[in-house]
Amino acid sequence: MKATALLLVALAFVAQPAFSQSADNPLDTRIFKNGLWFGAGGNWSFVDPDFSGADDDDDIGFSATVGWQFANYFGVNARYKDLGEFSVSDVPGVDVDVEVDGFTVGLNAGYPITGRIAVIGGLGYYTFDTEYDVSVSGPAVPPGFSISETDDEDGLYASIGGATQIGRIIISPEFVWYDTDDADLYSFEINFFWKTEIGN
Repeated sequence: MKATALLLVALAFVAQPAFSQSADNPLDTRIFKNGLWFGAGGNWSFVDPDFSGADDDDDIGFSATVGWQFANYFGVNARYKDLGEFSVSDVPGVDVDVEVDGFTVGLNAGYPITGRIAVIGGLGYYTFDTEYDVSVSGPAVPPGFSISETDDEDGLYASIGGATQIGRIIISPEFVWYDTDDADLYSFEINFFWKTEIGN
């Protein structure tokens, strides 16, 4: 299913000229019209803990976005992200589930390759709630024993991707890397946007 979703996005980029007329001016497209963005998407996130005895894991999540493009190639955005739930322990008798969600704010920039395709990138700040649920089993442990704890983590993120326009919808796949202390955390995202235009 994950491979199918990525294939559909790739086909959208290849087939997009058939759905829209070509533009002589790269700015003659909704991708670069000044205005407010509203969108939602899905993400496929990966975590690779730095501590010994833990395996990497991945999960599916979602996001919601609001943004404002204030210049031809630049804008700002804020997003709520649910990165999913990860099992990060490979220690016998100990199961660790980690659920990550929170908010990001950042600056995004893009540059047109054609009238309907652009490369995009972003830099910003994230603040996530990380909820740990640790279950321990063994002869000396009461049945069903578990410990739950929530930590706040914040830092910087960077993203790179693309955007294409089909009708009034903008499709944007991105790779996002988060600067964290205890793990490598990154995600592949597919976002769908609608924009209210405020001139150019």
